[in-house]
Amino acid sequence: MKHILCYGDSNTYGLSPEWVHGQFGRHDYSVRWPGRLQALLGPEYRVIEEGLSGRTTVFEDFVTPGRNGADYLRPCLESHAPLDLVIIMLGTNDCRNQFGVSPGEIAMGLGRLIQIVKDPAVYMGMPAPKVLVAVPVPVGEAALKLPDGITTMESIEKSRALAERYRRTADMYGCDYIDLGQVASTTDYEGIHLDAAAHAAVAEAMAAKIREIL
Repeated sequence: MKHILCYGDSNTYGLSPEWVHGQFGRHDYSVRWPGRLQALLGPEYRVIEEGLSGRTTVFEDFVTPGRNGADYLRPCLESHAPLDLVIIMLGTNDCRNQFGVSPGEIAMGLGRLIQIVKDPAVYMGMPAPKVLVAVPVPVGEAALKLPDGITTMESIEKSRALAERYRRTADMYGCDYIDLGQVASTTDYEGIHLDAAAHAAVAEAMAAKIREIL
C-alpha cells in the first residue's frame, strides 16, 4: 500500500464557500478532494487528509495561532511515517496583506517545508517520501467583496504569481509539480474556496499525477 499525506489549508480541510451565504460548514469527506482522491486511487493507496484553515507555509498568524505550517509538519510526518508521497498545497493564506511578504518569499517558505520533508532524520532509517508541490487555485476577484475585508487586489495578484515561483522551487529541490489553477477555479461569489465541482477536478488531476509519480 502507498501512503500519501495531503498537507494543506482550508481547501484541503474542505471549508465550504457557502459560509458567505450564512451556511457555515465543511464539505463531506466524499466531496473533499482528498476523499475523492482516495476513491479514485482505490485500496492500494491510503490518502491522509491534513488540512487546517488559515495554515501558512512558515508565517506566524498572531491573531489565529497555530497556523505556521513548518511548526506542525515534522511531528505530522513522524506520526504518519512511513510515507511514499507528501503533497504540499499551501500559499493562499501567505498572500494576505497582514504578512507583508512577496511571492518569492512565499516560495522560500515552501522551500523550507520541502527541506523538512526531505530531512532523513525525520524518518529514523525509513526512506524519505517524494514531494508533490501543488500550486493552490488562485484567489478570485469575488473575494474583494467579502465582509471580512482581508482580500485586496494585491493579495490576489500574489496568488496568481505563485505558479511560476513554485515551479522554480520544485525544480530546485527535485520535486514533482502540479498547477491546480489550470484545472479548477474558486467560486464566482466567494473567490477563495472550492465548490464540489472544483474539488472533483482537483482530485482527478492529482490522481493522474500521482499515478505518474508512484
